[in-house]
Amino acid sequence: MYKNLSSIIFTLLFMAGRPVNGQPAIDQTLISMEAAISRALLKNNQLKASEYALQKAGWDRSHAWTRLFPVISFSTNYTWIDDSTLALRDFTRYLPFPVPKTVFQNSFYSSIHLSMPLFNASLLNNISLAGRSEERAEELNESTRRTIIFQVIRSYLNVLKLKEIENLQNDYLALSQLNYEKAQRLYEAGRYSKTDALRWQVDYQQQLGVVTTSQSNLRGARIILSRLLNARLGEFFEVENKIPQELIKESENLLKLEDLELLNIIQLSEEELLRANAALSAAKKGEEISETLYRNTYNAYLPVVNLTYIHAWRENSTLVLDDYSPKTLMVNLNIPIFTSLQNFTHLKSAYYEYRQSQEIYYDQLQNIRLILMETVNKLVNLKTQKSLSAVSVEYNETNYRIVEQQREKGLVSNIEFVDAKLNLQNAKLADISNYYDFISGMVELYYLLGKLDEIVVTHLPVVEQN
Repeated sequence: MYKNLSSIIFTLLFMAGRPVNGQPAIDQTLISMEAAISRALLKNNQLKASEYALQKAGWDRSHAWTRLFPVISFSTNYTWIDDSTLALRDFTRYLPFPVPKTVFQNSFYSSIHLSMPLFNASLLNNISLAGRSEERAEELNESTRRTIIFQVIRSYLNVLKLKEIENLQNDYLALSQLNYEKAQRLYEAGRYSKTDALRWQVDYQQQLGVVTTSQSNLRGARIILSRLLNARLGEFFEVENKIPQELIKESENLLKLEDLELLNIIQLSEEELLRANAALSAAKKGEEISETLYRNTYNAYLPVVNLTYIHAWRENSTLVLDDYSPKTLMVNLNIPIFTSLQNFTHLKSAYYEYRQSQEIYYDQLQNIRLILMETVNKLVNLKTQKSLSAVSVEYNETNYRIVEQQREKGLVSNIEFVDAKLNLQNAKLADISNYYDFISGMVELYYLLGKLDEIVVTHLPVVEQN
């Protein structure tokens, strides 16, 4: 009797138990789509990196502001010179009249320096640049979060789809094995020809190859889902065999729309797309950053004014520091006059970099419109295919029952019966694929339009971090 090969493999590979040969035990967890999304939002490495990038951008903005504030530093030094050098520098011993001593073998000097910019356009523009960078980091973080949600849902649906396909193919494999064994018995009894027996053997081997391929595809889909969930070593996830009701209801609502109504969903202006699509909004922020960098190059032609104040204490021979205490206040004005065209060439380079970022942004905008159109076209096509596959399954089920009854009476050949069985199998496979592909297409459409959160995020369970 045929046994489910996939069940045997996964039972052996992923059953929980004691470590074998020093290897960690497998921890198998049944997980729903909502729980999978929550776990990915909590543990996915890409999302964590994006959140750290957002925090860095916030601190970069704070750093830009601090460059406008005063900087205070303290310095001190001690100087000692040898006897021969002191003798060469101290002339008081050779003069016949008393002169205040100015050279000492030991001397101490300490000072406090305060400096701050009074006017520096580059620093002011850096604040604006840091603010735009933080906004871009926020959009990128939101884009990463939405992408992870989309990828988890799509991977989860793909696992469910491949599981149903594998179950269907296993059923047909079991049927093919029974037919093959029956054909062998009839051949040995002299009631079947060699050709008839081989025909059933070929059918059985074909079904066995199909099941093996299906199992491989299913394992690959599970690996992708586990990677998105950042599964640790020895951790395996088994998905629940159900789709959240919110996705099913939304797909049913989408099925009711006419083709033109589906097309109208994506007729959005640039501003509406920017609000809906976080990735496009991040690209727009990148263009604005490039423009700010270009404007910032004009600051090289502006003067820079800095304030410096120094309060010092000096003493010779001891650490009393009561010799004298100089105080210095300086205002420095720096005006560039000629820099060998360095500023001009830098400005032109920044200008064309800005124009490049503009073109990249508009290209991404058009790409998103193209992807939206392809997604809607796919949904329109899948609507038709779903209706067709449902009718096809009903027709082939009826035809298969009729052919099966006729075969028992010897009215049809084995080839006609196998063809009827394969037609029914292919019709059911197409129906399963169309069902899941339509839901996946709807998820992709809502992901591009920024509406996926409205369906799934509000229903997510809380997953505590270990």
